[in-house]
Amino acid sequence: MDMIANVRHSRPLVSKVFWLERQVFEIEKWVCVVALWVMLLAIISSVLVRYFQLPFPNLSEWGVVAMAPLTFIGMAMCSYLGAHIAVDLVKSVGRPGVQRVARFITGLATVVFATVYLQVGWTFFRGTFESGERLIDMGTPVALPLFFLPAGMVLVLFHTALEIWRTIRDLEAVHQEQE
Repeated sequence: MDMIANVRHSRPLVSKVFWLERQVFEIEKWVCVVALWVMLLAIISSVLVRYFQLPFPNLSEWGVVAMAPLTFIGMAMCSYLGAHIAVDLVKSVGRPGVQRVARFITGLATVVFATVYLQVGWTFFRGTFESGERLIDMGTPVALPLFFLPAGMVLVLFHTALEIWRTIRDLEAVHQEQE
């Protein structure tokens, strides 16, 4: 049964929060799709420029930059879908009560991990933004890919907080509803 429909009748606020989370996930998905296309086109153009010795700039730098949203926004997507390594632990436990405890512990560990990386990522992003550092080939600001580290961690914290809430309220996990 759809988790949102499951709580819709008794808790409209809960339903709206889960609806918002789904919309955030859809935006994350599009960010990753665009990043993948940028990476693909940058690498193809780079190969063509080198092979045919064309007088065009080397766009491979943009391909490397596009890996940042794929990594960090993709990580947020995995935290929403429950498609990370901790899910194997939760799924391997047979009893629902133990699975619930495992979901909770996994959520807490994810909060600690994302909080540490949010702080580190924000420090790196702020430093490169303030310094104005740029990459060599295309002059892409170094702050651009580093922006996705703290942004991704904020999204991981958002999804994880809601997963902890689902666990405490004994609601079905998002990844269980989509199987």
